[in-house]
This record gives sequence, structure tokens and C-alpha cells, in this order.
Amino acid sequence: MKNSKKIIFSLLCLAACTLLFMASCSIIYRIQELSGPEAAVMESKDAAAVSGKHNTAPVAVLEIYQQNSDGYYVNAGNPAYFTAENSFDPDGDELAYSWDIPGTSGSGSMALEHIFAETGIYTVVLTVSDGITDTAVKKRIEVVDIDSSIVITREHSITVEIQYTFTNNGPGDVQELFCLMEVPRTYLPFQEVMERRSNYREGDQLIQDGFNTIARFNLGSLQEGKTRTAYINCDTLLYEYDFASHGDTGDYLPGDSDVAAYTGSEYYIDSDSNIIRSAARTAAGDLSSPGEKAERLYELVTGALEYDYSRLGGGKMGYNHASQILQDGLGVCTDYSVLYAALCRASGIPAVVVQGIPVFSILNESGRQLSYGHAWVEIKLPGYGWIPVDVTSEEEFMGYNYFLNLQTYKGSGIFYRSLDIEGEKFYPNSIYYTWTGESEPAITQDISYRVKGLKAEDLDVYRDSDFLDKAGLVLSEYNHAINHVNNAHGQDWIFDDPGHIAIEENLLQRLMELSSSLEDTQASSGLASSKEELVGISREIIDAKKRQIDCMRASDYNCNMSYNTIFNDAVDRLFENYNLMVESYNDKY
Repeated sequence: MKNSKKIIFSLLCLAACTLLFMASCSIIYRIQELSGPEAAVMESKDAAAVSGKHNTAPVAVLEIYQQNSDGYYVNAGNPAYFTAENSFDPDGDELAYSWDIPGTSGSGSMALEHIFAETGIYTVVLTVSDGITDTAVKKRIEVVDIDSSIVITREHSITVEIQYTFTNNGPGDVQELFCLMEVPRTYLPFQEVMERRSNYREGDQLIQDGFNTIARFNLGSLQEGKTRTAYINCDTLLYEYDFASHGDTGDYLPGDSDVAAYTGSEYYIDSDSNIIRSAARTAAGDLSSPGEKAERLYELVTGALEYDYSRLGGGKMGYNHASQILQDGLGVCTDYSVLYAALCRASGIPAVVVQGIPVFSILNESGRQLSYGHAWVEIKLPGYGWIPVDVTSEEEFMGYNYFLNLQTYKGSGIFYRSLDIEGEKFYPNSIYYTWTGESEPAITQDISYRVKGLKAEDLDVYRDSDFLDKAGLVLSEYNHAINHVNNAHGQDWIFDDPGHIAIEENLLQRLMELSSSLEDTQASSGLASSKEELVGISREIIDAKKRQIDCMRASDYNCNMSYNTIFNDAVDRLFENYNLMVESYNDKY
């Protein structure tokens, strides 16, 4: 009887798209490792003496991770990950772990996460024990305030449902089926996971992998012809946002560790290839500003690639090296992101590939669900820090972001680090299983992402577009009504003739209806003041027409002409203001 194992990769090659003002500062942490008496080794010498055996003390290694932190400064409100994974015992003994973190504590876990909410200085203590000797290490965390470059424009409370369904197509049964699923985590100011529900059971686990969390589901046995489902539902606050400022913000600070960590070549992100380096140099020209370079590289990618729709749903997603992507000129969102990340790195701009769930795209699908995810890039710019860039959208660089991408993974490359691929370690995101018999069962996987609690028309980009469309129709009716009246009057009409006064009265009634319709049209907070300007002008138009009609009834020609001029000027201003709103919208989106 043959007993085999297989790892199945489903690295979610992803297809592209598709309230409140954030406080001006956020909290960060400055991290300092302590030594000397404060980080003294604590040994249980009596236990060693009783045993009569020599024991070497374990080595405690405390590391702190947080997304977009260089190890010294960490954004507030986001989970900070504390890990002892690199601790070891020279004698090879199994280690036990205990933590002392202000606000929380724990034992038995190799890793913890914690959020600091208040400024101040905190000390974190990790103690590892081999059962005979305890070793403690401490790190000091200073919580301080810094300016934020992200402005939150709207907040959306949604539920995102992630579901994997597995089918055993045979031959034979699967003994144990394990599923690995990325878990969305809080990452302010872009997303905040409030609550998570899933069907992973006791004995399953959450795996920390750098800045990422993977849920490991043990789905048990799966008979031929049967299906099994794993799911995670996340109640999430997702934010629409804009950037607080733009322009040249200088260069990176000396010693910025992110420049060293995220400008090198990675698997598929071959930023050291001659093709990528040459393309980056040509695009950037003599520019020195990282922001200006990043914009030129963005334009290079959007101009060089066409979206390859043939790869959607065809099971031919795969991965390509950035140099090959540039030569092919075709790709899906992962290709766009890999190429842009490679070009940025070749230009000395720190860049990472991010993957997740495209909420905006899902909202535009029937049934509000998709079977694939999405990929984009984060780059680090002086003055801004790490910012998301969704190059597949082919919108304006650092333009208004309305894509509502929910991050589930971010790393230096496009794979996790815990699986060996060509001598490097990465982590698979999908399933592995065991079976008996000579033939391996064929397992298929169906993925479903769904969004509840939000409609596309609730987004500012849709609300703005909807208002401009409806306002445009109202103005079209203004134009139609005025032209109709001019035709009805004909040439050489008498201004105080009762019949012509009646024509103007009908026009007034129509203008009042159109003004009311304009006032009832909903606009986002961003267009609220512009809408009020239009409504105000429409009221001026109505007032001028009323006064003109009064002048006509009084047979006062000069009065009639005066208010007719005021009326025409107001109509011109109404159309001019609307056109300016449309231009502003096009520039923003």
C-alpha cells in the first residue's frame, strides 16, 4: 500500500479591476533592545545542580514586526507582532515561552500580537525556558506621534466572506485534507478588521509569517465524490482616502533600512536584470526625486502592458519574471504589479507586491462575488511613507483611490517565505493532503469572495458620477426649455403682449421644476458645496425670471431688459460652474 503526500499550489493569481477626516497624526513606536542588567539571564541553577548534568542556557531572541515598519518606527492602531521564532537551545531542548507586554501577557505561544494605544515608554519581556534554565530578553518601545499623509474621506462597514470549496474527484479517498487560507488583518489607515468568524476547529492554528497571518484548517478525510468547505468571514471597516499632500519631498533618510530591504531582486521580481534596469533608467531620465521617478515608471507600465483578458478563468494565470512581462507586453494584475515593483526597485524605490480581495470589483459583479483576487504594489516615498499604488487600474499616479482593496498578504516577493523553491523558502497558499493507494485523487478547488453591507452606488466615485450625470440631464432640460421659448416667441415679438407673457410664465414654471429636481439630487460630501452653488444659481435664475415677468406686466421695457440680462448671465454661470465640476471630477478620478 502506497502512502503519499502532495502540495497543491493555488497562489491566487489575481485579476485586476477593477465621514471622517483622519487625525493629522498617528502613533508610532521606537524600539530599543536592552542589554546589561535590564536584560539579565535568569538561571535555575538549583535544578541543574540536582540533575547533576551540565545545561547550556537557551538563547532568547525577541523580534517585533509591523507592516511598513523598519523595526524602529511602527504605526499606531495596527497590530505589532512579537515573535520568538529565532530563539534556540544549544542543547536541542524543547523551549517554552512566556511574555510580559504592557496590557497583555501570555505563555506557551511562540508569537503574540498587541496594539499600543497611548504614547509613552513600554518594556516588553520575553522569557524562554528549556525546563532547567530561563533566559529573558527585553526591548523598550517608545510610543510617539508623527504626521499622517493619508486623509480618510469615507468609512464603509462591510462583511467580506472568503470561502474555499474542495471536491475529491477520485480515484479513492483522501485521508487528511489541510487548507491554508490568508487572513485579513487590521492595517490602518486602509482597513480595520473588527471581528472574524471561521470554521477552523480546535487543533487548527493561525500561522504568523512576517506581516501575514495564515489560517491552517484541518478538514479531515474526504471521500471520493464529496466536497468540503472552509470559510472565514470578516467584519471590516474599509476606507476611501486621498493623500494629504503632493510634490517633491526630497530623498530617503540616510540609513533607511527599507531601502536596503526592498530594492533588491526577488523571485520573479528580477530588478537586477539588464532589461529592467535599462527600462528604468530610460523612463526616469535625469529625474532625481523618488516621487517623480515612481510616476514615470507608472506611466511606463501602463503604456507598455495590455490587460490579458484571455487568462481570466482559464486556469492559465501563473507567474512570469518582470523582464519577461515587459517583453511580452501582456499581463494580469500580478504581472502589472511584479513589473512595477521591479522597475521601482531598480530605481532605488522600496516596493512590495500586495495581494488581497478587490472589494470594488466585487461590488460591480452580479451576485457581488468573484472567484479570484487582486494584486497591487506598495512603494515607499519620502514624506509619505508606504503608499498603495494600483497600477493595473491605469488611472492617474497617486490619484484618488476608490478601489477598496482588502489586503490579505504582503511580502518582499510574491510568495511566503516558508517553502523551499529553488533553494529559497516560501509558503504555499492552498491545500495539501494525504491518500492511500497507487493513484492520487484529483482535488479541485473553487474560491468565492463575497461582500455584504455595501453597494457600488454608496461609494463617493459613484455618488459623484451619479450626481454629475443627473445634474447634466437637468441642465440639458434648461437648455431645451429656453430654446423652446425662444422659438415660441419668434422674431419681433412684443414684450408686454399677454400671449408672450404667458410663454414666459410657462418657462418660469418649468425652471422651478428643474431647480427642485437639481436640489433633490444626492451628492457626496465632496461635491456638496459645489451642488449648493448650482442650486443657488438656479434660484437666481428663477428670481430674475419672476422679476422680468413683473416688468413685462407693468409694460416697463427697461426693467424687462435689465432682468433679462441678469437671467442670461445666471444661466451662463450655471453651465460654467457645472463644466468646472466635470473637469475637477475627471482630474480627480
